[in-house]
Amino acid sequence: MALAGNAGKKVGYHHNDLRNALQDTALALIAQRHGPAFSLRELAAALGVSHPAVYRHFPDKAALLEALAERGFSELRRYQEVELAGCGPGAVEQLHALGDAYIRFAEENPGAFWLMFGNRGEEVSRAKSRERINAAALETLIDVIERCQKDGDVIPGDPYRLAGYLVMAPHGYACYSSQDRAMIGITEHMLNRRMLSGISLIPVLTHPPSPQEIAQRYFAAPAVHSGASE
Repeated sequence: MALAGNAGKKVGYHHNDLRNALQDTALALIAQRHGPAFSLRELAAALGVSHPAVYRHFPDKAALLEALAERGFSELRRYQEVELAGCGPGAVEQLHALGDAYIRFAEENPGAFWLMFGNRGEEVSRAKSRERINAAALETLIDVIERCQKDGDVIPGDPYRLAGYLVMAPHGYACYSSQDRAMIGITEHMLNRRMLSGISLIPVLTHPPSPQEIAQRYFAAPAVHSGASE
């Protein structure tokens, strides 16, 4: 998304259109700069609107960031719903789907992902409702974990602590760009989203695969193909 080209160019917006445009542009800046390193004046210039027009929607930058966080968690919840709708009815399969949703959201919404889960400074932390608006996405994961425990597929224990463990693998994977993954030798063939969620589940399964099964399923060396046939 090119931002500089709009600077200084006055553009007409309806009320809701401008609010959405401000949020879209702010998220693009966050993704480009790996953080909210912009002013509301710069945001206005990028959209070609007056500085006071921004304040009619957001009284300060903290209010904008809070709105972006709320929008991000709502979108993450939508990703969860899409992945859950496309998977089987089993609770373990739904755990896999929620991991897929998290990673796909991060890949397709880098600005929102950074704001929601990145290294937030004091300015971002002023978005006070983050815990409240994260509740729906977290409760979805908790509900599926509790179903897995009820079905006997996942070990007993505090579902919130289990959720904290299970989110670490997809979060770490999501924090790496595709270029970063390639630099440390991870390719989509070697480790994709489904393989990652399968590996991360092993310690909490009541009937985990054997070490031999784990080695064959996830860590077997790629087949070596012979050269041209003689």
